[in-house]
Formats: sequence, C-alpha cells, structure tokens
Amino acid sequence: MAKEHKVIHQLIRDVIALRVGIKQFYFQKVKELNLDVTYEMVQVLGALWREEELNQQEIADSVQKSKASVTPLIDNLCKRGLVQRIPDPLDRRNNKISVTDKGKEYQEKLEPVQIELYKRIIHNSQIKDISEISNQLRLLKKAIE
Repeated sequence: MAKEHKVIHQLIRDVIALRVGIKQFYFQKVKELNLDVTYEMVQVLGALWREEELNQQEIADSVQKSKASVTPLIDNLCKRGLVQRIPDPLDRRNNKISVTDKGKEYQEKLEPVQIELYKRIIHNSQIKDISEISNQLRLLKKAIE
C-alpha cells in the first residue's frame, strides 16, 4: 500500500503545484498590465464574465470558495468600479452582482492572458491527453466527496 500512497501524494503535490503556477502566471500578467486586482478578484470577475450576472452564492460555488470569503472580494471589486450590486426584485435579501463597463474593459485586457496560458498548455500536451486528465480529476473529486 505504501507505493500507492506515494503515487497519490505526488498527484496531490502536482495538482497543488499546477494551481500555484496558474496563480503566479496570472499574478505576473496582472502586474504587467498594471491592473488593480488580485488573482482571487480575477476569479470572481471570470465567473461574472461567463454568466453576466450571478448572486453571491453562485459566485462562491463557481470559484470554489465560501460565501463569506467572497463578500470582501465583491466589496473590493465594487470599490474599484468593476462590478455592481443590483437588488434582486424577487428576494430583497439577495443581490445580483454584475460587471460594469470598467469590468468589461478588464475582460478585454485579460482575455489575451487566458489565451496565452491555454496556448502554453496546449504547446506541451495533446488535447486528448488534457481531456483525459480532466476526466480523471473529476472522477477523483467524486471519490472524495
């Protein structure tokens, strides 16, 4: 069993290293572009760029963070004028979060960064291999839920 544990341990280390590498890549590019956001804020913006308008719980689910930890991110994005809170007409206790025009400008600046990241990944791997890795990671996630 020890050999299997080592393999799993290495897998976890590799997944974490990949996550850190992606975060560092975005951090560097955001710095080069002189954008006033953190990687975590970019994650929130990314969720909103995909869906246009989400409530706080939907954002938290999308970025895999707690609702409480997303609140200060949204607050900071509002202060920077990148997103806005819109009262939900169906539930006064709930707000919808949407991207402002300034937030859309950030999207235009960051889309090439995402494309560059994808190109770097594809340059070193076959798309079928990436797809298989993704499928395996989803299976592993299900196994621990």
